[in-house]
Amino acid sequence: MENTSIIESKSSWNQIYALMALNAAIVISWIAYHNYQPQVLKLFNYTQLSFFLIVAQGVILVFIPVFAGWLGDYMIKKNGNYFIVFTVGISVTAMVFMCVAFIVGSTQMVNLTAALPVMIVIWLISMNIFHSPANSMLDLFAPARKLPAAMAMMVLTTDLLYAFEPIVVDIVDWMGPVVTFAFGGLLLIITGYIFRKTTANVNFNRAVEETRANESNYLTVLAVGLVFGLVYAIVKNYMPDWLMGKSATALPVATERIFVSIVLLTAALAAWPLSFQVDKIGLKKSVIIGLIGTAASLMLVYFIPMEYPALVSALSAGVFLSLASVSSFPFVLENLSAKSITIGTGLFFGSFELAEGIISIIKG
Repeated sequence: MENTSIIESKSSWNQIYALMALNAAIVISWIAYHNYQPQVLKLFNYTQLSFFLIVAQGVILVFIPVFAGWLGDYMIKKNGNYFIVFTVGISVTAMVFMCVAFIVGSTQMVNLTAALPVMIVIWLISMNIFHSPANSMLDLFAPARKLPAAMAMMVLTTDLLYAFEPIVVDIVDWMGPVVTFAFGGLLLIITGYIFRKTTANVNFNRAVEETRANESNYLTVLAVGLVFGLVYAIVKNYMPDWLMGKSATALPVATERIFVSIVLLTAALAAWPLSFQVDKIGLKKSVIIGLIGTAASLMLVYFIPMEYPALVSALSAGVFLSLASVSSFPFVLENLSAKSITIGTGLFFGSFELAEGIISIIKG
């Protein structure tokens, strides 16, 4: 039996592709959830729970990844494997998707609507139980110097899907809620099985000779997650509004969603070539340049009154955001000790979601 470990000189691309597929399924599931949640609540007269679910989602997105990370690290220490966390999380998520599909589609036969809010909360929790543990394995699939290239593939996958979110939404609208929820559950089962099958022989004993902190720097992890989440949220939530007021003649048919799609498409396409620049200038400098460059570009978008320069600044924000996306998570992994990779990953994703949640609430 051949074990895959961090000390290999080559990246394990089959496992990276499996993680890409899993992340794609997660993104599609989130798009479907955000598209149909208001409709389903309205259909079953639960609109009064909208605020509760927003708050519950924020709390879950912040704290559950950290808890899942702690549990994953505990399972590694206990038996050298934490696939039980991943398996339970993805199984419950897929099951809830199927249950929601049944509830929505069986209103004529049996009234199960009372279970709907509970199902949604369970889905939110289970969705975040397996996400961090799965992504924390990225450094097991690629040596440290090739992590930016592996991360670039993740950015390419997720940002492309978010860039084409309007098309994905049109597809799920065409499919309808019952088929969409059933398909989402099936998609998670398939990609989860492929990921579990592909990573069955992974060795979780990370090599000490790789560049890695002896003690985890959680403050750095928290700071990077918060700042990255902040600039990413501003790009998605505020920048389109700023551009809309300046595009009357330049892009008369543009909508807010199209602006976001263009910037995220730029970020996705820039990820792979930028990963080679990260390898040259280093992770820390790449993170700093990426985050400061994104913030500076956003300031230009806000203050420049002319439409074309503002649009160019928005595209530059996409490029710098891509640089930050490619380098931030590998930099976080570099600042975590081998014994706390998973909880550190959960802290990174949790702090990212905290910043994005705060911006979303402020915008309303």
